[in-house]
Amino acid sequence: MIGKGIESLIPKKDSSTNEERVRKDFIFWIETEKIKPNPYQPRKEFDEDSLQSLADSIKKYGMLQPIIVNKIEKKNEKGISCEYQIVAGERRWRAAKMLGLKQIPAIIKEQTNRERLEVALIENIQRKNLNPIDKAEAFNQLKKEFGLLDREIAKISGSSREAVTNTLRILGLPEEAKAALRNGVISEGHAKALLGAKEAKLINELLEEVISNGYSVRETERRVKERNAGAMAKKPEIKKSVESGLDEFLEKKVKQVLNLEDIKIEKKRSFIRLSFDFSSEDEINQWLKKLRK
Repeated sequence: MIGKGIESLIPKKDSSTNEERVRKDFIFWIETEKIKPNPYQPRKEFDEDSLQSLADSIKKYGMLQPIIVNKIEKKNEKGISCEYQIVAGERRWRAAKMLGLKQIPAIIKEQTNRERLEVALIENIQRKNLNPIDKAEAFNQLKKEFGLLDREIAKISGSSREAVTNTLRILGLPEEAKAALRNGVISEGHAKALLGAKEAKLINELLEEVISNGYSVRETERRVKERNAGAMAKKPEIKKSVESGLDEFLEKKVKQVLNLEDIKIEKKRSFIRLSFDFSSEDEINQWLKKLRK
């Protein structure tokens, strides 16, 4: 089953006493410098003010909850060395480093790369620490690297399949729009509305309008519909102009080859008809003589 056993790695509030938790998982004090960030951490940015608040809390009350790490052994000239990769609790580790703590409490769990990504993803989603772009990239990593389906990702993340699919669509935005979403300049609702514009150039133009005018999501959706309608209205005119140019070129070449001035070109879906009139048989004979020459 997808995600089986993952819930046991995420401490639940009031689900057990500290004594029961210690009996269930051994807690080790590990040197802070031996702990490394999780390469599968979906969160790319950590707010400094939030980390400082957490550091102040740890300084006052201590680290009340151990982090979860994965033990990694490496061979070197002296033998085997150990380091630990964070599975859950990177904010606590970063805050501890800010305080200069030499050791922090940790539970060691052996996990696959996918399990590490799953746990980090769940932890961040439960704490609402992921921006939409980071969440979409984490979903995409589960999809591309580990071959999970949207419904399986939905089960892991506690979302609906439709929500996962819509979140993944955000990655189709131009870089400018993704940066605006990541930095909170626009909301996820704005981003999804902009996706309706489809063309990158149009999305960027609308993005500037949204930011400059402070459009709501509904107003953004309305502007996208208007601009799409305008773009569609222009396309037939361009096509007609191109086709007209081709007709003129074709007519000119036919006149030169057939040595005739009065020619009509009728274009149908499945064929093109050429028609020209003669006033008499004698005129036809004269025209045929010219062709032979």
